[in-house]
This record gives sequence, structure tokens and C-alpha cells, in this order.
Amino acid sequence: MSTPQGQTPAGAPPKKSSKKWLVLAAAALLLAGGGVVVLQRRAKPTEQTEKNEKKPVAFEPGVVELEPFVLNLTDPAGDRYFRLVVRLVLDQRAIAERAAGGLGQVKLRDRILSVLSKKRASEMTSLEGKERLRAELMSASESVLAEPPLHDSENDPAPARVVDVFFTEFLVQ
Repeated sequence: MSTPQGQTPAGAPPKKSSKKWLVLAAAALLLAGGGVVVLQRRAKPTEQTEKNEKKPVAFEPGVVELEPFVLNLTDPAGDRYFRLVVRLVLDQRAIAERAAGGLGQVKLRDRILSVLSKKRASEMTSLEGKERLRAELMSASESVLAEPPLHDSENDPAPARVVDVFFTEFLVQ
């Protein structure tokens, strides 16, 4: 009895060698793929990934010394003026140095003047009033520190934060 080509006789065992090689090849490919993944994870970061990762902000404080503020107060009782010298302590020295002059200082002075111009003498002479003014100046300054030219998103890890506000001269007359 003859068998058609490609088929095995009824009593002979089937050929498994082609399926065995196929399974072995698939297993080898899976192992190779897993090895590539492990090597990529262990590889040193490339320059591109180093640029994308944000560096932690190192606490290196710097002081921004602003020129004295002299302005008229909005008091209904009469003409009163206010003289204030402010020092801002920032958590990043490099940004503090940028803010000490040029456009950075102009922007900070503008924002602080807009806060001061709304004040009355009675609001600022008490201890609570000075603390409230300090908090308002911190908030107003931080919004400016998050904008260019003070914050460079490519070189700075994060916008600078105002750590403290010092009044080195405070005169209401």
C-alpha cells in the first residue's frame, strides 16, 4: 500500500522535528528580547534623558537687595508717605543674582509697588499688618520669579521661591 506524498504510514510515528525547531526558535527570540530590555535598563542615561530629567533644587540662598520704595499712601485722613527698604531671600543664589539687576529687578519693583500702593498707614503700623504685608510681598514676588528672565526653564531646575522678606527700613509718616 502506498501512501500519498507528505503523509506518514498509519503505523509510523508523526514527524515532530519541524515543530520542535519552531518552538526552540521562538524561545530563543523571547530570551534575546528580554536580554535587550535588561541591557537598556542598566545602560547609562544618554544626554537626551539627562536633559529631560529635572535636577533637584539645591538650597543655596541668595539675597535680592531692592532700592528703597517711597510712595504716598491712600489714607483719607491726609497726606502720608511711606518709605520701605526690602530684602528678599531666595532659595536659589543664581536666580537671586539675576534678580538683583536689570529687567528682573524692574519687574520685582513693579509688582511690589502695585501691592504697596493699595496700603493705608493703619494697615501697616501693627505687627499683624507687617506680617500680612510680608506674606503679600512673598506671593507677588514668587509670581514674577516664575517668569522669564528670572526663570529659565532650560537651565533652572525650578522657579525660585522666596524664603523670607526682610524690612531693613520701615517708615510711615
